[in-house]
Amino acid sequence: MPRRITIVSGLQVTDNPRVVKEADALVELGYNVTVLSAVWSADALPRIARLLQGRHWVHRPVVDLSDRRPVNRVHMLALRAAAASAAVARTRLGIEHPLQLGFPVWPLLRAARRTPTDLYSLHLEKSLWVGLRLVEEGHLVRIDIEDWHTEDGLPEDRARRPVELMRLAESTLLNAAVHATTTSNAMSDALVARYACPRPLVIYNSFPLSDRDAIDGQRLDRKPDEGPSITWFSQTIGPGRGLEALVAAFAGLPQDCALHLRGTPRPGYVDTLLAPLSQSARARVRVHPQVPQDQLLSRLAEHDIGYCGELADCASRDVTITNKAFEYMRARMAVVASDTRGQAEIAATAPGSVRLFRQGDPSDLRAALLPLVSDPAALDAARQAALNALEAHFSWERSKQALQTQVASHFGDPVPLAATA
Repeated sequence: MPRRITIVSGLQVTDNPRVVKEADALVELGYNVTVLSAVWSADALPRIARLLQGRHWVHRPVVDLSDRRPVNRVHMLALRAAAASAAVARTRLGIEHPLQLGFPVWPLLRAARRTPTDLYSLHLEKSLWVGLRLVEEGHLVRIDIEDWHTEDGLPEDRARRPVELMRLAESTLLNAAVHATTTSNAMSDALVARYACPRPLVIYNSFPLSDRDAIDGQRLDRKPDEGPSITWFSQTIGPGRGLEALVAAFAGLPQDCALHLRGTPRPGYVDTLLAPLSQSARARVRVHPQVPQDQLLSRLAEHDIGYCGELADCASRDVTITNKAFEYMRARMAVVASDTRGQAEIAATAPGSVRLFRQGDPSDLRAALLPLVSDPAALDAARQAALNALEAHFSWERSKQALQTQVASHFGDPVPLAATA
């Protein structure tokens, strides 16, 4: 009988590409994989259906807000009311509770217990308490630390979260898990130093290089007469992402440069962000809505320079490597990145692939951008160097091999030849 692996996430799969990639990789090994997820709205159902098409793992939402049956609506209201009460207990009384991780935690634990499995794979904050309970009950788990949850967020955000419970879970799970993974060597080293745990394997937050074959070649973002184009993307356009430094640096670049931001803006933020720009500079800034993951690469490939402005205002942001840099590389774009420890790791591993600047420093950022926007040959060389670095060091194909080898070795199963290359 094939090995059974249950991936515990509690997030919508369209918002959770790292889980999707893991599920695909483990299915390739012949394992039966179930993903415990969520559905946040009926509007998401077509996107979820497109993502699941052709995939051979089981998608099991533990909460489904698209289900409008009275019994489900009452159940969801009760869960949300309980989570709201727990939030009040945290902020007013300092009392920690698992529901402060999100209202799906109880359904997530129940679904995990009811899913026969040989190994649970834990992802994201909601799985921390679930994993703690599963370990107490004698189950085998692996854990993926995509973000360092206890060291993530601004102080006002952390004040609403059960940090001590999360820290207990991180320590217990990292030491009790059959193995662990994370997003950078800097993160792996930091977790070992904090919890004296076995060193997590680094699985970079990149995507398959083979997807480049599907780049559509269209020019939907850029105007026909546009000069060098700088872009940045995220789910949310808001503070704390280094955009203020980018806009200040952009004001001093040549007049033919353009700046493209992609994401959902926080109310009023874009107007405040762009207020210091002259009218002519502001006319060269364009804001685009989010696009599905399978369209993002094509839109990024329209541009020349990708911006990673992460700020080390918390330890998690300092040591992780987000998918931005790797997506820019995959789109064959030059990469300009702030000097967090995670992004400095990219530059040290593949010299010439990333231009670092002092985080939050517009003058240093402008100095990094000017040679690229002023010299077409230098820009093209930087774009090719980034793509070469991804292929040589950071591609999903390489990380997938490492993940497959780790899991197969745990079970004592043969490792496919592709995973030993």
